Amino acid sequence: MLLVDHASNHIPAPHAGLGLASEHLDKHIAIDLGAEALARRIAELMGCGAVVAQVSRLVLDVNREPDSPTLVPAQSDGIPIPGNQDLSPADIAARIAAYHTPYHAACETVLAPFIGAGRVPIVLAVHSFTPEMADGQPRPWEVGFLYNRDARLAQALMGFLEAETDLCVGDNEPYSGATLYYTMGRHGMGNGFPQTTLEVRQDQLETEAQVDAWARLLADGLDHCINREDVRFKKHFT
Repeated sequence: MLLVDHASNHIPAPHAGLGLASEHLDKHIAIDLGAEALARRIAELMGCGAVVAQVSRLVLDVNREPDSPTLVPAQSDGIPIPGNQDLSPADIAARIAAYHTPYHAACETVLAPFIGAGRVPIVLAVHSFTPEMADGQPRPWEVGFLYNRDARLAQALMGFLEAETDLCVGDNEPYSGATLYYTMGRHGMGNGFPQTTLEVRQDQLETEAQVDAWARLLADGLDHCINREDVRFKKHFT
């Protein structure tokens, strides 16, 4: 099952574009560029399902705890978000009810049949990241895998890519799942399922051919993991 937290740059009409210039909505602060296309292609190749968020992370970031100070960002990469300034607790609660709760309810709905049948799915969050930091520091990894207390799927996929390719593969890079893992922590690790957050560098997803090549490679890796007994078991956390 694929979960795509930052698939969209859509800002619903009531938020009046958050007061941003339109060019900001085509940048990474609003959307994980290429993530939705990659997830949809993997789903086509593997015949699996996906839950795709329909609102920009600038309105509300569904990959954050409901009480996170970055749930509704006041700024992103140094760019102020006018429509997110001085929001009241009631304003935040309304956005949680409109966007955060329905997305995570959808994730629970698609995973419920697996839980009910005693089956253990692989759960993959699909993200993308910028080739360099806002300060210009380059990110050398073409792809990375994030994890928290359960690294079995991440390690299996990293091992697959390192054996089959010469890619620079990030181990809890370019971010760490120890601190940024809400969706996977709730729907993957929280259920004991093998899970990881996939991060592909955005310059690797600029064309349809690139997306297709990455989707095929990752589908092969996931097929490899599905057949591994050390990956496909339910893990209990205490």
